[in-house]
Amino acid sequence: MSNILIISDNEVLNSLYTVNLKIYTGASVSTCTSLEDAIEYIENPDNKIDVVYSLCMIENEDTALLAYHHLIENGREVPIIVIGNQSEAPDEVSVVGNPYDIRGIVQQAASNLGITAKDMAEAETPDYYPMPIRMYFSLETAPCDTYYRVREKDGKLRYHKIFLANEGIWPKVKDYLDEGVSTLYVPAAMRFSFAKFVTGQLIDKLNNVIEDPKSKTGEKLDVVEQGIETVAEQIFEGEMTKEVIELSNKCMETMEEVIDDVPDLKKLLKELTANKSGFLYSHSIIAGFVATHILDNIEWGGDSHKEKLKFVLFFHDMYLTSVYKNHPELMYEDKLIFDGNLTEEEKEIVVSHAAEAAEAIKRYPKCPLGVDSIIRQHHGTSNGLGFATTYKDDISPLAKVLIISEAFTEEMYKTLQNGQKVEIPVIIEGLTEKFPKHTYVKISKTLETLKL
Repeated sequence: MSNILIISDNEVLNSLYTVNLKIYTGASVSTCTSLEDAIEYIENPDNKIDVVYSLCMIENEDTALLAYHHLIENGREVPIIVIGNQSEAPDEVSVVGNPYDIRGIVQQAASNLGITAKDMAEAETPDYYPMPIRMYFSLETAPCDTYYRVREKDGKLRYHKIFLANEGIWPKVKDYLDEGVSTLYVPAAMRFSFAKFVTGQLIDKLNNVIEDPKSKTGEKLDVVEQGIETVAEQIFEGEMTKEVIELSNKCMETMEEVIDDVPDLKKLLKELTANKSGFLYSHSIIAGFVATHILDNIEWGGDSHKEKLKFVLFFHDMYLTSVYKNHPELMYEDKLIFDGNLTEEEKEIVVSHAAEAAEAIKRYPKCPLGVDSIIRQHHGTSNGLGFATTYKDDISPLAKVLIISEAFTEEMYKTLQNGQKVEIPVIIEGLTEKFPKHTYVKISKTLETLKL
């Protein structure tokens, strides 16, 4: 077994690196949180080392450069990868500039350890792959064998087959949703063909919904939620096929139509609750309603901004669907990183989801200019990593609109959870305290005329 040494004092990063390096390379991983500990580890001949990762700086000290020298002095002819761009290590040393570039970090280890992409793919593929239960709602029969996962008395997870391929799934699939089941499972080898089959079915269903003047709001919301989850399953794998693009376009049009047609937040909440919509989707729809109101009531708002908002709302949290699929009971995004129920890999997704979505949208044909920047900045950071604690003015005005809209939505949800009456002036007061800069306050004040 290969051995990797990580030199880093950041516990969150250490966890992310460790779990990913173990999963994808099969290596043993050791961590030193200071240069002193690392030197002691390197000097011990009993400690096998095949690859070293080091943060460029720990406590204003060029840790990577010093670790590099100690490796040479101790006859350790092993590669060292520097994380960050501030080190004075020689040019021949590999660098991963972004500490959250987990893919780059894993690829560096794979390259040095002689592990191929095929090796990693085989290592990461489970026997069963989770699919949101709503993806089944456009189907009459199961495209492949389908399983329900249960934790049995001995504590082990087991998969029970509930549908055979080509077997009718109604009304049984709806019964599972009513019982609180959010995820079903398909054989891992079938996940791509399953997602593509559902895409075709959803396109047909959306066409019927759009063309039928009698279609109800709840039906439109339901099919868009199915569409988001179906698109998410495919863009994770780098797929942006013409079918995915067609489904995305139709979902965005329908989402925009619902937001324009619903008269107030109370009606929208009622429809989402009746549909048993998950938090991730519900909060995006409500934030869209709020953001549209802002754009209608701020002097610079216009149709071009609404067109961009349509793309942003559909794609901005796309990379979180896998996390909420596994943890449907969870809610607020900025709290997920501290939740003990999430794996380190899931926390990595939470930290980088805005950056990943911004990269994905670049592959979308005829995407409005600047949408990727808005998605990247929608949690207040300029690089799409993590969540801002103080909100600055160096981001897009439309990103600020989305930040305020999502903050309003979350405060409304918290108020309802506490059994209290939603008072818009109270929420606005809280927003102006949290976002005190003039540009944010101006956006918040437009919500004074928002209808509940």
